[in-house]
Amino acid sequence: MLASPNTPAISDNELFKLVRSDFQITNKRIYLNNGSIGPLPLSTIKSITDFCLRYSEMGPDSQEFNVYLDELKKEVRQRLADLINCRNDEIIFTQSTTEGINFVANGIDWRKGDKVLVRDPINEHYSNYLPWVKVSNDLGLCLNHFPSLTNSMATGKHLVSEFEQIYNHNPVRMVTTSHVMYNNGSITPIEKISDCINKGAHDTLLVVDGAQSVGSIKVDVKSLKCDFMTFPAFKWICAPLGIGILFVRKQLMEEFKSVFVGSGSGVAETLPNLYNTEKSNGIRKVIKFHEYPEKFHSTFRNFPGLAGLEASLRYILRIGIPKINQRNKILYSILREGLANNKEILIHEAEEEVFRSNMLSFSLKVRNNERIPKINQILQKSGIIMAERELGEKKILRMSPHFFNSEEEMSHTINAIKSSIRKMD
Repeated sequence: MLASPNTPAISDNELFKLVRSDFQITNKRIYLNNGSIGPLPLSTIKSITDFCLRYSEMGPDSQEFNVYLDELKKEVRQRLADLINCRNDEIIFTQSTTEGINFVANGIDWRKGDKVLVRDPINEHYSNYLPWVKVSNDLGLCLNHFPSLTNSMATGKHLVSEFEQIYNHNPVRMVTTSHVMYNNGSITPIEKISDCINKGAHDTLLVVDGAQSVGSIKVDVKSLKCDFMTFPAFKWICAPLGIGILFVRKQLMEEFKSVFVGSGSGVAETLPNLYNTEKSNGIRKVIKFHEYPEKFHSTFRNFPGLAGLEASLRYILRIGIPKINQRNKILYSILREGLANNKEILIHEAEEEVFRSNMLSFSLKVRNNERIPKINQILQKSGIIMAERELGEKKILRMSPHFFNSEEEMSHTINAIKSSIRKMD
């Protein structure tokens, strides 16, 4: 088990050996699909079990249990605030990144003709694309892409240049983009985009999908200057499924509409009906909402998952995101160096190294779409788990190592990939 904060300092090598022992999947698999779902450390599994026992012993709706639940929510909010550098009352619990995006898309007071600028559908995950398509169609909004579809592979400074050209010629209400792209792992220079927005004359909101960044790289919403950020707990944070987080800047909470309302949202109040119609008996009802962010939690009930999230946050924050990121870069570098010189492999990544995350995607130069699924099948059968994704019409394999992986696993994976390619020849 990972040492407690009071344990004497140990080397990074010793630390990550301890980390490996906390993840049961390392006993049977080489798991390189953390960009989809991360496994749970033992301490998180125990926390979920402990929560369920306490739930049964105290009584699910007892006063004692409700006090415990309130304290748990406060603790999780504070840890999340420490993780992304925000206020603890700027955190809303959701089920996933997708739900968070839908909260934002449907919680804004839109005006017909408002422009939404979204990353192109070749690179953007559908969870941060389809909600904007729907709300645009439903409410008569104007949906635009950046970069342009003719230059969809732009990354880094080229992406910023494309954004500036499009943004400066359009009064835009909302800009939305992933922090790290799910298919090629390129990091979006959010600070540059927010600087461009702040220099403009438009009152533009910035939404960031942090699904592939939070828990793996340093994320500071104050530095990013974003208005909203949504991310899951079950990828790089290594927390249970069914938990997501939505950050909403405090100044926007008042005008941010509740998409769902119920008993957890507030209470109904009676106001005099100014028109005093018979149909309403002179009565008009309004909702007096609870304080933020509780007013947004009418549908949230995954409290066992919340207990698991608290344990996972405690786990990664004890190690520290800088150390986790450094570890992940080492693992990424081994994979990249081992595959970059192979004549049959084409690596998909940002041009500039500073905009590369720890996710590595590749395709094959010949008969790619035919061979990639077969190679993935061979690797899966041998116990190496990675993701099959798409980059436009091209199939790719994406590896997303995390801090519990080892250098030996990276070397073994490289050899297995090369061997599986030879089997396809």
